[in-house]
Amino acid sequence: MEKGFPEELIDEVKDGNNIVDVISEYIQVTSAGSSYKALCPFHNEKTPSFVINREKQIYKCFGCGEGGDVIRFIMKIENLDFVEAVKILADRANIEIKNEESSKEVNKHIKEKNLCYEINRKAGLYFYNNLTKKSNPALQYLSNRGLNRKTLASFGLGYAINSWDNLINYLQNQGYNLEDIQKCGLIRPGKKSGHYDYFRNRIMFPIFNVRGNVVGFGGRVLDDSLPKYLNSPETKIFNKSNILYGLNFARKNISNGQIILVEGYMDVIALNQAGFKNAVASLGTSLTKYHGKVLKKYCDEIILCFDGDAAGSKATMRSINILNEVDCNFKIMVLPEGQDPDDFIKINGAEKFKEQIKNSMSLIDYKIFLAKSMYSGNTMDEKVKLARKISEIIKSIKSPIEKEGYIEKASSETGISKESIKLEVYNNFKDIHFKRKNNNKYSSNYKRNNKYIELVPLMEQKGHIIAEKQLIKFMIIDNKTIKYILNKVSEEDFSVHSHQKIVEYLYNNVENTNKNHIEQSLPQFKEVINEILLTDIEHIELDKTLEKYIINLKRYKLLYDIKKLEEEQISITKDSNLTKEEVESKLLDIGMKIMKKNAEIQKLNA
Repeated sequence: MEKGFPEELIDEVKDGNNIVDVISEYIQVTSAGSSYKALCPFHNEKTPSFVINREKQIYKCFGCGEGGDVIRFIMKIENLDFVEAVKILADRANIEIKNEESSKEVNKHIKEKNLCYEINRKAGLYFYNNLTKKSNPALQYLSNRGLNRKTLASFGLGYAINSWDNLINYLQNQGYNLEDIQKCGLIRPGKKSGHYDYFRNRIMFPIFNVRGNVVGFGGRVLDDSLPKYLNSPETKIFNKSNILYGLNFARKNISNGQIILVEGYMDVIALNQAGFKNAVASLGTSLTKYHGKVLKKYCDEIILCFDGDAAGSKATMRSINILNEVDCNFKIMVLPEGQDPDDFIKINGAEKFKEQIKNSMSLIDYKIFLAKSMYSGNTMDEKVKLARKISEIIKSIKSPIEKEGYIEKASSETGISKESIKLEVYNNFKDIHFKRKNNNKYSSNYKRNNKYIELVPLMEQKGHIIAEKQLIKFMIIDNKTIKYILNKVSEEDFSVHSHQKIVEYLYNNVENTNKNHIEQSLPQFKEVINEILLTDIEHIELDKTLEKYIINLKRYKLLYDIKKLEEEQISITKDSNLTKEEVESKLLDIGMKIMKKNAEIQKLNA
């Protein structure tokens, strides 16, 4: 009893109030590694010397010496006594304080809980001795799973032998009565008379609260009996919806501000033995909001690491929903199909598991990963379905910048144009407006004849238009080169209209490439022909660079075609005479054409 409140209530109040969150409501705090810093609210200072330790849930000012826990902070900042501070924090955490309880009732409650802790501790030692003192099937199973003796001792693993009354007899010999043992959930009354052991022929996992008290047990069968896992029933000290297995270890071993959330006991234990002591698991139940709040209290980021199967994916999505509700930061680690964390480490080692942690996905990336798994085919239909599914996912993103980034990514991965994906994302086929940078330049020589010039930004336009001129000049002045080049390209590979016409003439007049003859046949392009013949080609070794010229030529033409198709898409979306279905159909057709052209570009780049 501490100043009129039971110790359990004080612990509950502290657990329900993350000291970083509470102090942040009064002063501005900033992250500093695993701790937080601030200007001390209790004395004047210019350099922060007020440090908050999230793991230990305490604060300390190295300027004035003030320090303590969350209750002490509220007492000091609000100028309250202990009782008032506890009541404020209890109210903040929605914890009920029953004022009508007499000291006698409180003392009785505390005594009963302490007795449960004591009986559970004795039962845990009994199970541990059963496991370690002589050979047995449980020890053989755990050894086969690769657990060493140190790990068995650290987690207090045990063995409930295949007997109906061994634990009853042991605890009674220790001086405990049947009623108290039953209140701890270790035995049950028989249908007609007597009692029997609740756990039989099972590997035993003691379940600790954050303060290291044994509050219950989990038991795993050694045969095909059901249920495979059995937890203690709810008692005065045990509620499986409020307990995270392994948190008593993890809270002291937070790594990089992260806690790894896994599915079961063995995952936690295997990771711990491999050096990842910041792993926890829920107790055979879905994650709860309370679990989420507790995790948020102890870490900056949660790494979800469930089994690599369909059940693991479902558990991941359920947990994601809970963590979102309590505003937790999290990422998702994806394991290979059919593997759990223990399997992965045994096959790949601890270093690879560290890499998996680093490569954990954001929620959006994980949803896209699942979509790609669902639509993994290479057919056009599968790619369209994938693009639509990804578009649905992108809709949920609030940040416009992040949304644009994922639209770009979706386009590159599916081959569907950005404009089509934008239409799916924004779901508006009449009023959508696409913002484009107004950085297109015009050339005085091609204002009328060259629509391409209007579409390509200046830096791109200069390079490949010069390349087109150089290639045409080689064909005009070198009779040996012209036939070779024309075997590689056609007039359609050139982007500039006048260049196309000149190449078309050359193709039909290979033996007559005299400048005068070309100008007589194409008088409207006389100025262009003169510019081409003035283009510098002295520094070019054509035999070494011709292939590169041709690839670039084809590539830029394909890019030009894609831009024209994208313009056509925009025009379709603004056509008020079309129905939504007609718009979708036309956009899909154009999207297919863009996909094919992107595929051609990929072949050129290969």
